[in-house]
Amino acid sequence: MDDAGVLLLFRDKAYLHPEKVVDLVRRAVPLAVSPGNDSRKEELKQLQEKKEEIDRVAHKQVRRILWSGLGFFMCQVGLFFRLTFWEFSWDVMEPIAFFTTASGLLVGYAYFLITSRDPTYQDFMERLFLSRHRKLCARHRFDMEKYIELQKHCKCPLEGHYSHGPKFHDL
Repeated sequence: MDDAGVLLLFRDKAYLHPEKVVDLVRRAVPLAVSPGNDSRKEELKQLQEKKEEIDRVAHKQVRRILWSGLGFFMCQVGLFFRLTFWEFSWDVMEPIAFFTTASGLLVGYAYFLITSRDPTYQDFMERLFLSRHRKLCARHRFDMEKYIELQKHCKCPLEGHYSHGPKFHDL
């Protein structure tokens, strides 16, 4: 079994998964295992630059959407104010304001039912960012799995953990 590579015997101990031992050794000393002029490091650098640009564009799009939402709600309040005090009266506008607010609550509850997450602004912002990021990665043909794999391979043991994907608050 040792000759077949199914079992590793080392210092009177048997390791049933030699590929895991090799992976642990490779992680412990990646600089000694990988050559200094590894083409994968250059490819990782190019992918990192492309990913940073995608992150910036996704962040910009999310901010634009969120500011548009603020503008919409400000216009709605202004319209309700105008309709309440100039066009109609509070007796007419009260049910409209109530049903508008109730509709907002229903949308928040539907968001919770669909996503199984709290309908907070932070959660909505992160989900919107991830959605925009995925679309931009697809449009620019960015392979996130390849990026993560290269990051694992080229990771220096002195660095912290590698990133598994984009985070909105990191930008």
